[in-house]
Parts: sequence; structure tokens; C-alpha cells
Amino acid sequence: MALATLIPVIIFSTVAIGQLLEAERSAALRGMRETVNAITLAIDAELSSAEAALAVLAQSEAIKSGDSDSAYWQAKAVGKGRDEWTVLTALNGQQLMNTFFPRGAALPVLSPRSIARIENVARTGVPQVSDLVIVTASMEHAIAVDYPVKVDGRVRYILTKAFRADHFAGALQERNLPESWVIGIFDRSGISIVRRPGAERFVGRPVRPELYSASRANASGVLRHETRDGVDVFDSYTHSRKAGWTIAVGVPVAEIELAARRAVWLSVLGLGAAVLCAATVAVVFARRLIGSIDGAVDAADTLAKGEAPPPLKTSVGEVDQLHLALNNAGTLIQRGQRERAELLLREQQARRLAEEQNKAKDEFLAMLGHELRNPLSAITSAIDVIEAPGMKQATVERARSILRQQTEHLGTILNDLLDLSRIMSGKISLNIAPIDLGRTVQMCIDTLKTTGRMTGHRLVLDLHPMRIAADATRIEQIVNNLLINAVKYTPEDGLIDVSVRQEGESAVLTVKDTGIGISADLLPHIFDVFVQGSTAIDRAQGGLGIGLSLVHQLVTMHGGSVAASSKGAGQGSSFTVRLPVSVAAATSGTTSPNALPAGVSRRILLVEDNEQARLMVASMLGAHGHIVYESGNGLDGLKIAVEERPDIAIVDIGLPGMDGYQFVRKVRDTRGIAGMPVIALTGYGQETDRQRALQAGFNLHMVKPVNIPKLLEEIDRLIVHDDSETVRTL
Repeated sequence: MALATLIPVIIFSTVAIGQLLEAERSAALRGMRETVNAITLAIDAELSSAEAALAVLAQSEAIKSGDSDSAYWQAKAVGKGRDEWTVLTALNGQQLMNTFFPRGAALPVLSPRSIARIENVARTGVPQVSDLVIVTASMEHAIAVDYPVKVDGRVRYILTKAFRADHFAGALQERNLPESWVIGIFDRSGISIVRRPGAERFVGRPVRPELYSASRANASGVLRHETRDGVDVFDSYTHSRKAGWTIAVGVPVAEIELAARRAVWLSVLGLGAAVLCAATVAVVFARRLIGSIDGAVDAADTLAKGEAPPPLKTSVGEVDQLHLALNNAGTLIQRGQRERAELLLREQQARRLAEEQNKAKDEFLAMLGHELRNPLSAITSAIDVIEAPGMKQATVERARSILRQQTEHLGTILNDLLDLSRIMSGKISLNIAPIDLGRTVQMCIDTLKTTGRMTGHRLVLDLHPMRIAADATRIEQIVNNLLINAVKYTPEDGLIDVSVRQEGESAVLTVKDTGIGISADLLPHIFDVFVQGSTAIDRAQGGLGIGLSLVHQLVTMHGGSVAASSKGAGQGSSFTVRLPVSVAAATSGTTSPNALPAGVSRRILLVEDNEQARLMVASMLGAHGHIVYESGNGLDGLKIAVEERPDIAIVDIGLPGMDGYQFVRKVRDTRGIAGMPVIALTGYGQETDRQRALQAGFNLHMVKPVNIPKLLEEIDRLIVHDDSETVRTL
């Protein structure tokens, strides 16, 4: 009877134990799936972050224009660690920039597989994540996130962020998974990217065929099989939506079964106690489970709001794992939201900057158009006066003077623009020599008086000799800009006070005026480029708003400082330049080349394709007693040089057929004229143009419009000294 009474208990206990075994096994497998999902989310988030970073970097002008130098340092600045690098590749597979290597190092040729990957991204125009690849330079395993760089709606380059394969092992280390678990990530072709344990043996090798087949057949699942190192495991796997990789977590079957068996033994040992206090245990367990489930529900609600629920600790392991997974998911969601917010903010800032730059460009073009039309109008009128019959000689001479002044004015505008461009791009150099600042200021004032620019103003001078080490041309530019600025904004009969003195170890130049002054809101920006005070529609004062900016840049390059002050509109202004006094400059003298006798007739070859420009230069040279051989192209010019053996050649760069560079190379290779001095006369005046002239073989580089007196001086200098190793830009 007692045995019969125990039979239902035994049967129930047996069934319960079996169900408990299955429940423990299911809970373990569920925890594996949650772990796999959490790892997958982390990997997808890392890949999305890399793609977002590439998207931002792809908008850089340096990337779009293929400026590999600027692109290299921008990509280097946003790099996060040593296990990642950025590559910019042309569509033909040539690497333009690779932060894996030091700047300037030779870049390896891409493998055919990598070129095919680049071509696929270029063809589809869609970012892609690669399978496992091998870095040619280091033979390391890596993966790549490829992003198409579009310029004017077309893919021009491919921007790649590459990661070492072990970079993604960090997603495993963050979860402190048991060492006995077998965790792997393999690509779409079944090649291991990450493997723990045994990374050194298995990364880069195919996974077990049964696992690969199962992963291809189903997006996720659980498979029991034997690993490559002979461990019988339950393998839970799923796919990365971003990359198409498979993430698998394998827990040894023995470990899961051991946990289940422990639960069974505890159940058996506690069976007697369970019978006695079943009701109490049921109530306690129910409350605990309900509380844990309620906590999980609250965590899910928090996650639905886009927040990260705290990883609560309960007495139910599965619920703890669920809390942890929800916390990780919330963290990833918040990170994505922050990144989206940052991207949106950067986009808004970039748009505002672009709008401001576009507005500044429009205003500058309007100013430039006005400043160019005025002298062009005067030049046109002067030409009409000169060509008109019956004009008095005085009127014609006045027209010629206006023509010369306005031409020089156009040249000044062009030179200021080019100088500012060179300074802002760091391509200008200074020819430092000892000069007298006081004498330089006096010369500039005398020149302005000669041209009639300062005849209507009262001038007070206090100029002391002051030796400094500086570029004489640039110092004259600084002084002229300050003086012209004072003249421009000071009405006739106004006072202009100019002084040069020494204060401590500084030479101080001060230009004061009683003109219209500077308003308080304009004063802090007076040295910014394109900044001017309010002007009337007729722009009587004129100017592009670059003169004072040029002064500031040139003074800074000399190691000095410039400051502006004004009590307000209508109360005049004062500009003070401080330059260091050089001991060497104060004690050393200057030497000048030997002057050549005036009136010596030279035989000069002039090669210029612009007929009018050639006619004017030839006429001026002829007027000074020189014999001029003219040619409109390089081939005829070379023939004349061989036949006539001129003393010197003046050659335009942009010639039809044979350009100026080819011409001078032919001269240097031709016996009899190889040593003939050759002057480059061109509209290209950048530092790179000067260097190219040096390399080609020119003796001198002069920029149009040509200054005839200076040209005559350089012709005599080159013929006498034959200094073929010195190239200067004038």
C-alpha cells in the first residue's frame, strides 16, 4: 500500500526530473542564442560606426579632389587604434593613400581579389564589408569596409577602413565568456575571422562543413557537432546583417549536461524536503520568478523608449542574462543615436559654413568685377583718346599716363590676389636681407607723391634710420598698403602722420590719419580677408578688402605684429607695425651687383604667340636700341636661335606646338646656343611655376605684365654675368 502510494510520486518525480533536464538544457541554449545575438549586435554596430566615419570622411574636399597628402593626415587624425587603418584607392586599383604606412612610403599593388572587390563597390555604388583578406605588406589577416566616394554624382574613389581580424575579438572579451566555450566568426565563404580558442591555428582556415552548410541553410539555429579541435558542442549561430558573416558560440555538451545533472541531483536530494514544504517553496519561487519577470518587462519597456536598462541582478540566471542582453542592446541603441546626432550636427555646421563661404564668394566676385571694370574702362577710354585724330599732344600724353597707371593698378590687384593665395597656402618665401625701414618708408612716400596719390593731404613725417632683416619687396608692400589705405579713407586736406622709431628690440612703424575711422564692430575683424567698412554703391574708395589682410600675413611671416586702433567712426585710425630689430642687420652692409653701362645694343630673340603683346614688347626693346628677332611659336624661334645666335632669348611658356619648357630644353641640348641666357615670360607666377622653370633650364622667371625697365636691367645682368644657376620670380 505504501509502495502503491509512492508509485505516483516516483512517476511524477521521474517525469519532473526529465523535464528539469530539458529545461536546464533549453535555458543554456537560450542563453547561448542571446550571447550570439549580443555579439552580433556589437559587431554590426562596429561596422556601422566604421561606415559612418567613412561617410563623413568621404565628404572632405581633400578626399574628393584626390589630395592624398591632406587626406592622409585627416584619416590619421580620426583613426581609433593601431589595429585599423584607412586606404584611398583609385578606380584602377592604385592606392593613393594608406595610413598603414608612413607618409611618403611606397604603396604595394593590390591583389587581383582586392581589385575585384574595389571594382564591385564602384559598379554598385553601395558600401560593402569584405570577407577575410590578407594584407600584402604584413601578411596579416584583415577585413575591409569599402565606401564609394562620389564626386558630381559619380564614383571617383573608394575609401576603405581596414581592421585586423583580431580587432573583432574585443566583442568577445567584453562579455567575459567561459574559457571552455568555443566562439567563432567566419565570413560568407566559410573562412574563420575570429576563433577562440586556437586563433593561431584556425583563423584563415575553413570551418567545419556541417556548420557552414547549416549557416547557409538557415539564418540562425543550434547545431550539435564536433569542433575542429575535437570537442562535442552545442553550436548556436546567427548572421550579421551588416556583413553577412556568421557568429557561432559553442558550449561543450558535457558542460550543459553537467549543469543539468547537477540540477537533477539537487532535485533528487531535495525531493523529500520538497514534499514537506512544497507549498512554501512554490509560493517563494513564484514570487521570485514573478518579480524577475516584472523586472524584465520593465527593462523591455525602458529599451522601447531608446534607453539602456540597468543590468539588474536577480536570482534567475536566465533573467540575468536577459537583463544583460537588454542592457547591451540599449547601450548600442544609445550609441547609434549619439552618432546620428553628431553626424546631423556636423552636417548642419558644414552646411552653414558652405552658405557663409558661398556668400563671401559672391560678395568678393562683385567687388572684383567692380575693381576690374574701373581700370578697364579708363584703359579703353585712354586708347580711344590716343587713337582719336586731332588730339593735342598734352591730352595724348595724359592718356598714356592714365593707361600706364591703370595697367599698373590691374597688375597690383592681380599680385595682391596671388600673394594672398600663396601666403594662405604656405607657398611664399622671403628673401631676407638687411634694409633701412625709415629709408624704405620715405621711398614709398616719394613714389606716391610722384603719382599724385598724396598731393591733397597734409603729411607729417618722423622717420628715423632703422636697420632690420627683412624682404625689401614685402616691406614695401606692407608700407604701400598702409599708406594707400590712409590716403583712401582720409579726405583731402586731412592729416596723415607717419613715423619710424625704435622701442626696445622692435622697429615700430606707425601710420595715423584723421579719416573716416573704424567702427567698433568692424575693428576686431579689420585684418580678416575680404573685410571692408561700409561703402556706398559707387565704391569710391574701391579695393577688394585684402590689403590689410595681406599686411597682417606678411608682418607675421617676418616675426612681427600689426595692430589697428580707432576711437570710432569719423575719428581717424592708427596702424602700428612692430618688426624685430636684427643685430646682423644693424651691423652688416648691403652690396649690389655691378651696374652695366647704359645704351649697349643687344641681339634679343622674342618668342611670344600673342601678336599684340609681342609687338609691344619688341617695340619697347627696339626703342632702347636693341635688335629684336620675333617668332610666334617655339619651332621657328629655335630655328632663329640656331641661325642668328642672339645674346639672350625671352620666351613665353604657353606656346603652340612646342611650349616654353620644351624650347629651353632644346636650347640647352643644342651646340652653339646651349649657354644662351633664356628668360621665361609668363602669366603663371606660383612658386611651383618658378621651380619648374628652374628644372627646365630657364635663367629667370618673370610674370606678366612685364615691367620694361626691370626687364632691361635683367637682360644686361644675365648677358654679363651668365648666371644660369639662379632663377628668380619677378
